Amino acid sequence: MIEIGLYEVEVKNRVVKGALNTRRIKGAQGNWYQERLYFLAESEEEAKDFTFKELRLRRCIGISGSRRKKSNIRREIEVIEIRRII
Repeated sequence: MIEIGLYEVEVKNRVVKGALNTRRIKGAQGNWYQERLYFLAESEEEAKDFTFKELRLRRCIGISGSRRKKSNIRREIEVIEIRRII
């Protein structure tokens, strides 16, 4: 039987520009933003995967999808800590 638990993932993320040389963009989205996300998962790895999927799907405010791809704007994500709550 697979046991599912509630995981708290503490992450920080920001929006950067460039593929190799990452520079933060101007404005509030370029600053590091720290938050906690909660997921029902089977393991810490699965909770981490859910975190990356959710944060990558967030849109960058004021930047259209075509411009985002052309100017290589992406979200930089760092996982600080993963804890199992239940």
